[in-house]
Amino acid sequence: MLYKSPIGILSLVADDHYLFGIWVEEESDFEKGLSENDVTVVESHPILNQIASCLDAYFKGQNQDLSQLPLAPVGSDFEKRVWNYLRGIPFGQTVTYGQIAKDLQVASAQAIGGAVGRNPWSILVPCHRVLGAGGRLTGYAWGLDKKAWLLNHEGASYQENKK
Repeated sequence: MLYKSPIGILSLVADDHYLFGIWVEEESDFEKGLSENDVTVVESHPILNQIASCLDAYFKGQNQDLSQLPLAPVGSDFEKRVWNYLRGIPFGQTVTYGQIAKDLQVASAQAIGGAVGRNPWSILVPCHRVLGAGGRLTGYAWGLDKKAWLLNHEGASYQENKK
């Protein structure tokens, strides 16, 4: 299903049971792992209608409980741990890669960054709320402009990168 959002057209992909991903059309990893034969564009779908409603609420600034979203069972055990952590970051708040590493008792903030970057459910599993050391705006598959837009939309604070 294609979803028109304030940050661009989003592609929402699901099967009959799970949401597999949310991608922005210009993204370099657009529908990564899927072929054209795997995807049929639909106007309505039980899971995608639920996801579209969640996105509608998000873009209206409404905080919501997303813990019961039907997310596909994908990713390594490590990625699942990181993605589960991301789901607990409240609307309008941020954490750093280093803080996640400390909280999950992982030696490498870079490993955390890799897992965050492979999150297929952007916005709903809020990887945009993860910042670099000192609260710096860093890394986002959809581009730093979209990450900044999402953080500003939530009223979250962050440090701009100095050029």
